[in-house]
Amino acid sequence: MKAIVPALPWLAIFAIGIGAVASVPQQGDAARSDDLAVRVQRIEDRAAIERLLLDYGRDLDRGDFAAYSRLFAAEGEWSGSIGTFRGPAAIQAAMEKTFAPKPGVAAPKPRSFHLLTNAMIDIDGDRATAVSKWTFVRVADNKPVIANAGEYEDVLVRENGRWRFAKRVAPSVLTPAPG
Repeated sequence: MKAIVPALPWLAIFAIGIGAVASVPQQGDAARSDDLAVRVQRIEDRAAIERLLLDYGRDLDRGDFAAYSRLFAAEGEWSGSIGTFRGPAAIQAAMEKTFAPKPGVAAPKPRSFHLLTNAMIDIDGDRATAVSKWTFVRVADNKPVIANAGEYEDVLVRENGRWRFAKRVAPSVLTPAPG
């Protein structure tokens, strides 16, 4: 017992010293914290952009062209086989004209759907680019038929805290390549 008692002050001083060293910020801790915050933001941005890409197909397939048009920035542009349209109102009108069911013709359920794949996203602050594949499937005689396919080329922007399409180009495999 007597041997332990003299060691206690030394042990207490050692423990206090260890605690003091542990509590002193090490050089680079702030940088590592910033790196972590940047990495987490990048992960959150990527998830939000992936959701934007999927919402695009979902809203289009549901025929919810108002929701679809809100996926575009205030000056957002859509360009594809039916033309080029700028701004959510013009994009909504174009989709309604192109995809709305014809009067008096019952549309099959589902009448069409999009398959979206192979998204490659590059983020740079409040701007990003993405390239992905699309396949447009129509239902004919109660069977899915591939009607068209292509590759989306996107420029994205964070607008009012949300990711939006600044420009979406949807070239089709059926559209001749620019000469």
